[in-house]
Amino acid sequence: MAEVQPFGVKFSEAIDYLKGKLPEATLKWNDLAGPVHSTVFAVAGATKADLLTDIHSALVRALENGTTITQFRKDFDAAVQQHGWTYKGKRGWRTSVIFNTNMRTAHMAGRWKQIQANKDRYPYLQYRTAGDARVRPQHRLWNGLVYPVDSVFWDTHYPPCGWGCRCTVRAYAARDIEDKNLVVQPTFDPATQKTRAVVTRDGEITDHVPVGIDPGWDHNVGKSWITPELALGEKLARLPLELRGPMVDKTISPAFQTVLNARFKAFQTALKAAGRPSGAAQIVGYLDSATLGALATELPATVLESTAVVVMDNNTKHLEGQHKAASPQQWPAEWLDALPEHFRNYRAVLLDLDQGSIVFVPQGSFNQTLPKITVRLNQKSKMGKTVSVVSLGSAAISNLDNPKKYRLLLGTLQK
Repeated sequence: MAEVQPFGVKFSEAIDYLKGKLPEATLKWNDLAGPVHSTVFAVAGATKADLLTDIHSALVRALENGTTITQFRKDFDAAVQQHGWTYKGKRGWRTSVIFNTNMRTAHMAGRWKQIQANKDRYPYLQYRTAGDARVRPQHRLWNGLVYPVDSVFWDTHYPPCGWGCRCTVRAYAARDIEDKNLVVQPTFDPATQKTRAVVTRDGEITDHVPVGIDPGWDHNVGKSWITPELALGEKLARLPLELRGPMVDKTISPAFQTVLNARFKAFQTALKAAGRPSGAAQIVGYLDSATLGALATELPATVLESTAVVVMDNNTKHLEGQHKAASPQQWPAEWLDALPEHFRNYRAVLLDLDQGSIVFVPQGSFNQTLPKITVRLNQKSKMGKTVSVVSLGSAAISNLDNPKKYRLLLGTLQK
């Protein structure tokens, strides 16, 4: 049986998780979707970059050195005084939330990486509460449940499952299941779990989360760190279609955009090292609310299976444009590396009337032409049906502005 290291014990995976976060200014914690918080460091109301950097550094030092909240509070006070920040809430409560949330998520994210590395030997996880009167009723019901490490149960129920949640997991080998008379739960079907709507004070529904899990915590902090683009894609897929666009609008922040770019670059590097495609897919973006609204108006009969935009590894060489080496349509390397950005910073979205595909026209130009990204909806991949990038190229404005070939869905082709 593999024991979870006690809270407060430092280990390299937890430090890597916290240290690798990119600072992002936010007004509220839920300005970002839950999965984004595993790669982006935000403190609600902290909008100065230097202030965020100082608080982040203080937390990293605390984790690296094993110092207590008492020292963190001193560092927090110094940062607040230096940068003149007036924060909401009392000092004791605010520092406790910041410290405990970051320490606990770092610990559990690091633990998930260890679990993944050892799942051949320890293929089962058991949900464990703190076992006292403070445990939430719903979490108490989950106590002792055993699922395989790769069960989708852990996509939403891997702790922590809310603010101040002290739950954890315990890993077991196959022989432990029989020796301890443990029962492995049947296959978990997310469609059968009860959810609740998250409603603002104005009556607007902004999210849906499983009953017993706080808004923003219905994700696996480890998975959101290791494969952030996939974790966000899975979160969006759990939402009704009308909520996906607004969540993308608010959550693809500059810091998370940097994360998406880095993940795509790592995908390209890994593919080149492997030497051949394996059918893998990499998420490079998500359809925003403006695009989804335009598609709903223009293609009302089309039911989107997914709003995630992916690149298939068997299409990467085609996207690199080696067959266009002598053509001005070939994308420069720096444009290709920044592909994820172009699904946020586009000037227009078109419908190809002949092919039925969707064409994104990014901001900027090269070779005196406009770049274009052609995608197809509901294409099969290992992730299920997704929005798939099928080609990259460029064209003159006069070509894209031809009403016999294209219909403008969104934006403008003019500068």
